[in-house]
Amino acid sequence: MSPIQRLEESLQDGTGVYVDSGTNAEQYLADLASEIRRNLCAPFDLCAVVTEPGFPNVSQRPIGATVQAICVAHRAGYWLVYDQVRDEFMCFWGTSKEHLSAPGIFGSPLYCWSA
Repeated sequence: MSPIQRLEESLQDGTGVYVDSGTNAEQYLADLASEIRRNLCAPFDLCAVVTEPGFPNVSQRPIGATVQAICVAHRAGYWLVYDQVRDEFMCFWGTSKEHLSAPGIFGSPLYCWSA
């Protein structure tokens, strides 16, 4: 399955997404999915350095380590990436794709994009 196909398959999963009280959750999640789709890109490899607070499994992704994933969407310093080996989405941050950080945000694409 391609990274974009995996993304599309995962856009129904709102696990972990914070929704303010008084906000229509269904509409909010649909809007997040639409925003991701508007910012899709042709998939390409991207690297980032793990920064604080880091990932929970520190032995596999310690602070300062470089992680690689496939970028599927990006906007204004925000990069949604997919790790095919772990079958998980993460977000990288930074304005230059040569100097990105991975602060340990991972999970559903909607959660990553809303973080």
